[in-house]
Amino acid sequence: MNITPVFNQVLASHNAPPVGPYVFRLENLDEFLKEAYRIRTHITKLHTDLKSIRQRYLSTVPPPRRKQNAVADKDSKYLTDAQRNEIDAQARQSLRELRNAINVLREAEGVRQSTVTQLAMRKRAKQGLGALGRWAAGGAITAKSPEEDLEEARTKTIQAHRESIIWSLQSMLAKCGQYQSSMMEIRLQREVEKSKSVLYKTRTTMPSSESSGMDGGSSADGALKDYRGTRSQAQDESAAIEQQLDPEQLQLFAQENQDMLKQYEDQLDKVRAAEKSLMEVSELQSTLASHLEIQSAHIEQLVEDSFATTENIGAGNQELRRATERKSTAQMVFYSTTAFCTFLVLWDLFI
Repeated sequence: MNITPVFNQVLASHNAPPVGPYVFRLENLDEFLKEAYRIRTHITKLHTDLKSIRQRYLSTVPPPRRKQNAVADKDSKYLTDAQRNEIDAQARQSLRELRNAINVLREAEGVRQSTVTQLAMRKRAKQGLGALGRWAAGGAITAKSPEEDLEEARTKTIQAHRESIIWSLQSMLAKCGQYQSSMMEIRLQREVEKSKSVLYKTRTTMPSSESSGMDGGSSADGALKDYRGTRSQAQDESAAIEQQLDPEQLQLFAQENQDMLKQYEDQLDKVRAAEKSLMEVSELQSTLASHLEIQSAHIEQLVEDSFATTENIGAGNQELRRATERKSTAQMVFYSTTAFCTFLVLWDLFI
């Protein structure tokens, strides 16, 4: 039930301004949250860009040979291998930069936490009389005051909140890296299949080329022989073919073989480049996964400490109430000393 209108009527009856809707302003946040929002924006943009080019990135349709202008080429649904490699390189670079930015943010938060802890210890060390007063009231000298417990609980809550933000950024970056890794895996798989297809075409083309220069010899009987016999027969057939063909035809066949070999080597180079890129992304994924596990365990510990601090505050308040109700050793010593000193003063005056 929304009671904001009723509350605004009560405020108007007291000549107070009404409550307006909350307006989020990034400039009103602290530096930690500003940097966290900046990193989150870049991660979201990278993930969106990868989703927008996924279909073109994984398309196996070759680009048209005719040249396009710059605007049409930018919005074209075809991508060349060079463009895909550039996309992989830019995505890896963005992942590295975002990972480094998160690490810098985590290190800055660690420095802040250490500074807060040191300041709290110095402040507590200066409160010597306060510690003595707590002991005189029946508490321990090392016991924390309610204000100190509240400040510690506040510090741990802020620490757990910021650790959760860092964990969330690392999780978003890991999902973005997994998305790019899946794209690269599919591309690598298709490149391997394409290389196998090229190799198959090479193997099926060479026998047909050789048989085209012969007068109808059959190789069915040669396939039944052992390895040595097949090899020697192939050498004999190759020599026979070279004798039957003129130099121009031999040069043509040699050029075709070189073209097919070059095409196969190009496919292998593409596969090797894709494998290298995939390995780099996998290393980034492993690093992010290990950081996520450590961060998750740290956050759980902080939450448990926060709950324990809250319980300690309640227990401390109860102990303070009990201490004020019962007589402590310090109080007895104080009262006894006061009575003895009073007795000595009176004794000196009247006797």
